[in-house]
Order: sequence, then structure tokens, then C-alpha cells
Amino acid sequence: MVQMKRMTEKLGNVEKWLKATLIAMGIVVFVRYFLLIPINVAGDSMSPQLEPNSYIVYGPYAKIERFDIILFHDNQGESYIKRIIGLPGETLAYRDDQLYINGEALEEPHLAENRNSNQLLTPDFELESLTGEKEIPEDSYFVMGDNRSRSKDSRMFGFVPQGAINGKARMVIYPFDAFVVLP
Repeated sequence: MVQMKRMTEKLGNVEKWLKATLIAMGIVVFVRYFLLIPINVAGDSMSPQLEPNSYIVYGPYAKIERFDIILFHDNQGESYIKRIIGLPGETLAYRDDQLYINGEALEEPHLAENRNSNQLLTPDFELESLTGEKEIPEDSYFVMGDNRSRSKDSRMFGFVPQGAINGKARMVIYPFDAFVVLP
């Protein structure tokens, strides 16, 4: 009788541990595939913020704001990591290395490390001359890399539709000395 009671207690403990393990595994899988997804950064178009072969974690559910770093895919399924520069309904231009949104000059603090007083970082352009549109269409964004001379971005392929955006970069997780939580 005593042995039977001990056996029942042991089975109850095993069942509790099994439930806890399954719940923990479910949480890990949910976080990994739905909340925080790691991805390797290929190329140097986002240097120095995101260096080649570093790893970032992005979250698929986020409100997109100006200067956010996003992950998106093009019509061929190729993935890109770029920075949001222009939002739906805005006009956009660069003159004398200065960003203008709706005619107002706007600072780009994320470019401070890339600026060199002897070199033009972003060549002059008007949105309409690149895209044929005066404003960024509804549900679309204008994106650029931080390393402007090495970036394939909206200046080449046009606007990024809202539906093509996979998520927003949340943090750099590798290399470990470059760990940073992104705004």
C-alpha cells in the first residue's frame, strides 16, 4: 500500500515536470517564430549600425515609424534590411546632403558615424524624379541603407509596400561586443 502511494506520487511529479517542460518549449517556440526572430545581416549597406555577418533579432508585430530598421522582401522573395526614411503621403528630397520631408529639413542622427565633411553622403534627388510620384503612396514606404554609396534601396527599386514588411529590427545580438537594443 505504501509502495503504491509512493509510485502514484512519483507519477504525479513526472506528469507535473512533463507539463512544465511542454509549456516552456511552447513558449520558446512561440517567441522564436512569432515574437523575436534572428537573422544574419548580409552586406554592408547598413554599416556601421549593422555590420556584415552580424545577427539581429526582429519582431514581426510593430508599428513602423521613421528611421526604424525593417526587414522586408521584394517581389522575387529576396530579403532586405533597410531604414524607413519616408512615410505614406509624404514628399521627400535630398539637397546638399540634407533630408527634406514635406519641404522641412530633418536631421538623421543615425548617419553621424557615416558623415565625412569632405564627401557627399547622399546625392541630391527629388522623389518625383526617381519614382514618378510626388508623394509616397498610401501603405508604402521609402527606405534607404545607412551606407548610402553601397545600398540598393528605394532609390533603385522604388517603394516598399506595407505587405512586404516582415518586421522591425529589435536588437543586434552578435557579435556580442556589438550587442545593442535598437530604438
